[in-house]
Amino acid sequence: MSASQDQPRSRRRRVLRALGGLVVLVAIVAGATLLQRGEEPETAEASETAADSAGTDSTAVALDDSAATDSTATQAKKKKRGGFFAFLGGGNDEEPEEEEEEEPAVPVEMAAVSRRDVPSYFTGTATVEALQEAQVLAKIAGTVEKILVEEGDNVETGQVLLQIDDAEEAARLQELRVRAQSLQNEYERTRSLLEKDLASDREFEDKKLLMDEAAAKLLVGEIRLDYTKVRAPFSGRVTLRHIDVGQYVQVNEALFDVADFDPLLVRVYMPERQVDRIEVGQRVRVFPDAKDDLSHPGRVRMIAPVVDTRSGTVKVTVELDAAPETLRIGSFVRVQITTDMHEDALVIPKVALIEDGGETYVFRAEADSVVKVRVETGYTDEEFAEVLVGLDDDQRVITVGQGGLKHGTRVRELGAETAESDADEEQSSEDEAGDTDVARK
Repeated sequence: MSASQDQPRSRRRRVLRALGGLVVLVAIVAGATLLQRGEEPETAEASETAADSAGTDSTAVALDDSAATDSTATQAKKKKRGGFFAFLGGGNDEEPEEEEEEEPAVPVEMAAVSRRDVPSYFTGTATVEALQEAQVLAKIAGTVEKILVEEGDNVETGQVLLQIDDAEEAARLQELRVRAQSLQNEYERTRSLLEKDLASDREFEDKKLLMDEAAAKLLVGEIRLDYTKVRAPFSGRVTLRHIDVGQYVQVNEALFDVADFDPLLVRVYMPERQVDRIEVGQRVRVFPDAKDDLSHPGRVRMIAPVVDTRSGTVKVTVELDAAPETLRIGSFVRVQITTDMHEDALVIPKVALIEDGGETYVFRAEADSVVKVRVETGYTDEEFAEVLVGLDDDQRVITVGQGGLKHGTRVRELGAETAESDADEEQSSEDEAGDTDVARK
């Protein structure tokens, strides 16, 4: 027999041998499965027998037997779910138990919907101005000899601020004084001669004219000498010094800036349609731009009688009451003037409002969860917002912690937990005190 005929035969032998092994393996697995099913009734019957025999025992023993029976039944069920497929899968027939965890409550703070009066404001920006403000100029040329005040000093009307060298003017004044005295003596002598008809009326009139001219020049000399002492035009405060000692100043050169700080004024421009809602003497609030958390009281001092044709606004002058030292001329401020009032309006804290997609929402508390509600607001002030649509009386809204909330989120109120904790501590203290009294008795 040739080698080419032996190869197909050997291949058939190997295939038959492999099939035979697979049949044996299937038979073994099937037998094992039948054996497990055959043991199941015996296990259950044994469990029932054990339970009957333990019926007269104590309650604890009965509970143990019942638990053993349940365990055996559970194992039997697991074996039923096993078999051939369990054997092929490695015998891991346990199913994982999935437990759904409850979402924890989010801590928040709440506020009740309430009612109060809500004003409507006009708010404008302006700069602080002085009641009076002037620039002190030199009235005579000369060298600055002394500076008697500095920036920030308070001054009174007529107080000397600066001294210009007056030697030249003093000498000129003395010359004018001597000449005036001489002409006056000549006038007196001519008058005596006129009374004795020794002088004509013309001579007398000439002497009188020269005397009056000398007196006028003397007065001018005294005024020019006084100009060397630069004085405050009104009571106020020096805001700026322009010169130094030794500097030569010309006539009309700026020396100081002086302003009257009592009172300070703010001028704002209101739309014509809103001016009719305010009146002179009405109270206002002024907020410095540098310290927005502070405000200063004031009143409407005057309302302009004309409308600015370019802007359609009316100038309103506000006077500040007892402005503090920290509020300076030129400071930027916001002026808040009440123009309308809604009485007994439904309001909530402004911090409860949430802007989303051009709409305004709040989270309303419902039992232990929240509901997202769209609202419409009206007038607002520093703390509260008027609610026109979306909420009713006796409802509560979330004011702190709403950033991570969504519709239906479970919440817990921080204030309520604190109150309950305090109450529990108080009750515990009372119980301990009661126990102590009983022990003493």
